[in-house]
Amino acid sequence: MRSRSIPLIAAPFLVALLLGGCAVSAPTSPGDVDDVETEESGAPETPELVEGEPAPPGTRVGFDVYLTYTFLTTDDEEALLSARLDSIEPATAEEMSVLVENFGDDIDGYDIYMLRMTGKKVSGAPVVYNADYAFFDVVDSAGERIQTVTLIGWDGCQNESFSQEYDDGAELAQCYMGAVRSGDAPPAGMAYTGGYEDGNPYDYLDGKPLLFIP
Repeated sequence: MRSRSIPLIAAPFLVALLLGGCAVSAPTSPGDVDDVETEESGAPETPELVEGEPAPPGTRVGFDVYLTYTFLTTDDEEALLSARLDSIEPATAEEMSVLVENFGDDIDGYDIYMLRMTGKKVSGAPVVYNADYAFFDVVDSAGERIQTVTLIGWDGCQNESFSQEYDDGAELAQCYMGAVRSGDAPPAGMAYTGGYEDGNPYDYLDGKPLLFIP
């Protein structure tokens, strides 16, 4: 499977609120995920993982379990990368104060959660200055995408492009923010959707994402 990387883009401190896929809008449902079983229908079967090989589409794991996938660099070369889900925590009072300062009433009535992941390179072509964070989505217990919030340039929760240290095997911490209506169930985990290549087996519509849902 190939997933298209995105280039490194330098940007100043920038705010982006993604509610329903718009810069600022009322939340809407991003759509359903095909063939992902819900809690009501029982736990999904998890395909067998083979060390050093990409995880089969639809694989579901909990916290602290690495899943491996093939990554296509901007030079059209392949590398194997892995990621794991580390934690899901509500934003602290201090973190919420930063978000309210930047978004104001746009996040009124929402609870914000921090979902933290760790990635590492397994093998393959150089990936320095590439990135794959755009291919991860915050999801509910059924694997459906939920609202997200992005505050670019904020150290409290940020995504990084691949450094030379990452390319040499160092782990890389990544952070995502999910937004749910106050009182609703918190985000359940993350999904890896594999990028924009034709035939992508992890695509929401034509495949099955990798699910990091405890």
